Amino acid sequence: MKKRLELHNSGKVKSTKHGLPWELVWYAGFTTENEAKNFELYLKSGSGKAFAYKRFVSVALKKDIEAGRRSIPKL
Repeated sequence: MKKRLELHNSGKVKSTKHGLPWELVWYAGFTTENEAKNFELYLKSGSGKAFAYKRFVSVALKKDIEAGRRSIPKL
């Protein structure tokens, strides 16, 4: 996981280089690759996005605002 985060923060991943630097705020482990893929698909669905924004994004944004960010970035 550490190597994966380093890869994203190096700017070598096209889909995530716009938001550098990334900080890990939550992770989940799964017993099978299939379970992990199903959860990823869920997070990309409408209800999964609502879940993620409610549970994960609010935590990250709260930390940013406490650190001095004046506005919430457009998603």
